[in-house]
Amino acid sequence: MRVGLIARGEDRGLGLQTWEVSRHLDCDVLLVNVEDRFDCHFDRYPGAVHVGWAGNGFRNRQKVQSWLERQDVVYTAETFYDPQFTTWAHNARVPIVCHLNPEFWRQGPIANWWNPTSWRMEHVHRAAKVVPYPVALDRWPAATAPHDGPCRWLHVAGRGAMWDRNGTEATIAALAHLREPCHVTICTQGEAPEIPATRPGVTVEVRGHEPDYWRLYEGHDALVMPRRYGGLCLPVNEAMGAGLAVAMTDISPNTDTWPVVPIMAKPGRTERMYAGHIEVADVDPFDIAVVMDTLADPDARAEAQRQARAWAERHSWEVLGPAWMEDLAALRA
Repeated sequence: MRVGLIARGEDRGLGLQTWEVSRHLDCDVLLVNVEDRFDCHFDRYPGAVHVGWAGNGFRNRQKVQSWLERQDVVYTAETFYDPQFTTWAHNARVPIVCHLNPEFWRQGPIANWWNPTSWRMEHVHRAAKVVPYPVALDRWPAATAPHDGPCRWLHVAGRGAMWDRNGTEATIAALAHLREPCHVTICTQGEAPEIPATRPGVTVEVRGHEPDYWRLYEGHDALVMPRRYGGLCLPVNEAMGAGLAVAMTDISPNTDTWPVVPIMAKPGRTERMYAGHIEVADVDPFDIAVVMDTLADPDARAEAQRQARAWAERHSWEVLGPAWMEDLAALRA
C-alpha cells in the first residue's frame, strides 16, 4: 500500500509531528514549504516532492495532483493546505485522513477525521475516531534515571500559541512561590521572558531553540505544563518518552490521556478561535508551585517518572504503528 504523507519541514509542531510519521511509516512525501515564514529542513525527506505554500493554496497545483494520483491513501495533520485538495482526492478515488487539532476544526470537506485525544469529540465530525499519536521511543532508548537531588524542571514554551496555551505566563509567575530547592529550565523559540526573583535554592535558566528536539529533555526530571486548552501535546508525549514526571492541569483531556500529576485549574473565559468559542482554563501560579514542591520528594517523583515511561512504552510507534496501518488499509478496501 502506498501511503502519501503531507509533511512540513520546520521545527514546530506540525513539522515534528509529520517528521516522526515519515520516520516510522513507509511514506511517499509531499513536503510543504511555508515560504518566507519558517526554515524548511529539506534534508529530512530525501526523495520528497516539494511544493510551495503561501497560506491560500499550493503554488503548483498540477504537481500536487500528479503526486496525489500515485497514492493509495493520504495522511495529513490539521490541514489540507488547499481548498481544492479534497476534490482532487475524491476525483482520484484516494481516501484522505486528517489528524485534526479540534481548535482549528470546522465543518468542511468530506474526509476521514482522526482526533488524537478525546478533547472536543462532541464538537467534531460524528464519524471522527480517537487515534492516539504515538511516541517516538527510539529517540530515548533509556529513560531518565531517578536521582535524590533537587528536582530539575523543564517547561517548553515553544513559540507560543494564542491565549498562552502552554501556561507559560503562569509557570513563570509560579517561580516566585516555590519553596523547595530546584532548577527550572524554560525553553522558548521566542523572546526570552523576564524571570521574577526566587527563593534561595531555586535557580532558573532560559534556553533558546534546540534543533534536536529530543535533547530538550536531557538533564531533567520533570516537565511542568499547565496547559489552558488543547488536545494533543507533543512535549508531554516526548517528556514521557524520556521518562520525565509530568505536572499538568486537571482539565480535559489531560488526566484521561496521560498519567500526569494534576495541577488544579478552574474554568476561565470562552475565547474565540478558528473552531468557534472555546473555554480557556485559568490556573493559579500558587497551585502550580504547590505541585512542583510536591515532586521535590524523590520517591514521589520517581513513581511519576516510572508511570510516564510505562505509558510511553504502551503508546510507542512500535505498539501503535501497526494499528495505524490497519486503519489506513481499511480505508482503501
